[in-house]
Amino acid sequence: MIQRILLISIFFLSTSFTNSSSQANKYIKSGERLVFIASFKMSGVMTDIAEIKMETSTVKTKTRELLRLKCTATTYASWDDFFKVRDLYESYVNPTTLMPSLFKRSIDEGGYKKQIKYLFKRKSGIAAATYNRKGSNNVKTEIQIEDNTLDIVSTIYKTRVLDYENMHIGQTISIDLIIDRKIQTAQIKYLGKETIKIAKYGSKECYKLSVGFIAAKELKKIKGNKFIWITADNNRLPALIKATIPVGSAQLRLSNFTNNL
Repeated sequence: MIQRILLISIFFLSTSFTNSSSQANKYIKSGERLVFIASFKMSGVMTDIAEIKMETSTVKTKTRELLRLKCTATTYASWDDFFKVRDLYESYVNPTTLMPSLFKRSIDEGGYKKQIKYLFKRKSGIAAATYNRKGSNNVKTEIQIEDNTLDIVSTIYKTRVLDYENMHIGQTISIDLIIDRKIQTAQIKYLGKETIKIAKYGSKECYKLSVGFIAAKELKKIKGNKFIWITADNNRLPALIKATIPVGSAQLRLSNFTNNL
């Protein structure tokens, strides 16, 4: 159950209008830190089960400077005996376009461990994938990609830089991203603006999106309403995610935001 909620939370943050790949980044900078609380409704009460952190930093190589996008998911200590989660997702992207060059994922969920890496070779139209499960030998494969194909984490941030002010209410767009070595498709609808309360930050006007999946089997099982709210300001914070699932409802809410710039 916890694993599914975390999957929903990560994927909700990662689905947006990514085919607008030419949209330049003017919001996401190095030194940002976001903290979210993942919750699930049990016996009619929304219960906090895990914390998700998203952090940005600058990484310099011999030839260029990249923006490192780091996302971690950790169950609270009181839930570790039931289902302990320690997940790490990283994407290394162009600071201006947010297009990824490298993606890494390392998960530890209830003792199940898996690692995966994508090296994006856009001139060749492929992502070179390296997969390792439970300490077994590496499995390598190549995935055909388009120019605007992203990974989970880079899509999270791409969501925030787009020009929602020039989108009309009801506009729907299909996007592609890599999940578990396969290209998956999500359909996103822009629903306009809505004001919501965000933790200690008070009421904020947000862009509201709904999400539909043509995706992996884990996501096809998710029924009901799925919504995302992104603040309509210069921070463009993913403030709240809500979903109805077969066994109840789940949500991911922003609890803290810092920017060292």
